[in-house]
Amino acid sequence: MLLDMTIANFKSVRDEQIISFEAVRDNRFSDSKVVSVTEKLKLIKSAAIIGPNGAGKSSFIRALEALKAIVTATEETSNPLAILSGTSFAYSEEKNQPATIIIRCILGNDEENGEPIIGVYTLVADRIKIYEESLYHIIGRSKRRMFERTLKEDELALDEEELTYTYRWGKHYRGDKKRLVGKVDEKHTFIQASAERGSETSGLFYSWIVDRLHLLPMGVSNLSEKYLAQMIEEHPGWVSQLINFLWSVDITDIRDIRVKDGKVIFVHTNVTQHYASYFSLESLSLRRLCLIGVAFFESFTKGKTLIIDDFGMLLHPNVLTHIVEIFEANNDENGSQMLVVDCNPSLLKPGLLRRDGVYFAQKDSESATVYTSLANFRYSKANDRTQVQYMNGAFGALPILSEFSYDRESAHDKE
Repeated sequence: MLLDMTIANFKSVRDEQIISFEAVRDNRFSDSKVVSVTEKLKLIKSAAIIGPNGAGKSSFIRALEALKAIVTATEETSNPLAILSGTSFAYSEEKNQPATIIIRCILGNDEENGEPIIGVYTLVADRIKIYEESLYHIIGRSKRRMFERTLKEDELALDEEELTYTYRWGKHYRGDKKRLVGKVDEKHTFIQASAERGSETSGLFYSWIVDRLHLLPMGVSNLSEKYLAQMIEEHPGWVSQLINFLWSVDITDIRDIRVKDGKVIFVHTNVTQHYASYFSLESLSLRRLCLIGVAFFESFTKGKTLIIDDFGMLLHPNVLTHIVEIFEANNDENGSQMLVVDCNPSLLKPGLLRRDGVYFAQKDSESATVYTSLANFRYSKANDRTQVQYMNGAFGALPILSEFSYDRESAHDKE
C-alpha cells in the first residue's frame, strides 16, 4: 500500500509537496474508509486531488508515471530519463535542476518481528542523468539503509560520457553489489538492474512498482482496449460482473461482452433486436466505465494502488460518486487504494471521502502548484457543508473567471 509521495521541481510543482494516504487521528472521520496496518498506522482507501483546470492536479500522476517508467526501464531503453523532458519547474533558480520523487509504501511484514516493512525510495534526476537514488526500509523505529547511489560532487558540473557514483550498502541488503556498479550507467536505475539479477532487497520494491502500482489508461486508446481484452480473457467470469457493474450505473442494454482477435465487442439488446459494436465505436463514457470496472475487479482480488487521472471524464456526477461508493464497499480484504484526480466538486459529497483523503490543488502567486489537505480546515460533522463552502471559495482551488469578448476586428487576417 502507498503511504505517501513527495515531489519537487517537477512540472508545475516547485517546492516539496506531499500527498499522503496516512489517516489522521480524528474521531469525526469514518474508520470504515481506512485499512489498519498496525494499531497506530491506518491508511486511507480512497483519496482525491481536486482543483481547477491548469492548477497542476495531475502533476502527481505524471510523477508516478515517470517513476514507474524510469524504474522499470531495462538497459535496452536508451534513455528512460527522457520522460522528464520539460518537467523541471521553469523558474530561474530551479530551471535545469533535477526533479525529486520520493515514494513510501508497505512492502510486506518483517519475518523477525512481524512489523510492516516501509520502503522509502528516492530518485533525483533530470533528463540526462540520475543524481541520487536510494532505498531504505523502515521497520518499527529502525531505519535501515539498503543502498545509496550518489553522483560524485566533483562531476556534477562535468559533461562526461561516463559519470561515476558513490555507492553505500547497508548490512541488510541482499543481492549483487560491486559487480553491478560498472554495469549501471547514469540513465538507468540500480534498483532495476539489481532486481533483474535476483536481489531480494531490490525485488521487494521493484515488484511493488510493477505489480501493485496501477496507472489506469484514459480509456480512448488501443492500449485501453488491449488491457480490457486481456482482463476479460484472463477472467471470463468478469464479463457478467462487468455487465452488472454497468447496470448499476444505469447502462442496461448490454447483453454480452466478447473478445475476438484482440478486439472487444459489445452485444447490445433492446425490445426487438440485438446488435454488436466494437470497443472503438462505443461512447467514450462506456469505454471509460469498462476500464474502471475491470480495474476495480483486479483491485478487489489483488492488493493494488489504483491511480486514475481525469476520473470523472464524461461521467455524470451521480455516477462518479456511486462508483467511489462501489470501490469503498467492495474493498475490504486486499488493502487496495485509489487516488483520483478531477475537477468535479461532487467528490466532496458528505460522507463520500474522508477529509484527510481530499487535497486541493491551486497555483500560488508565482504560479507554482500547492496542495492543501481538506483536513486542515475547520469541520462540523453535524453540519457538513463542504460542497457549498468549496463552491463559495472557502478552500480556494476555484477557477478565477473573467469576461471574454471576441475581437472581430483584430481577428481578421491582415492583407
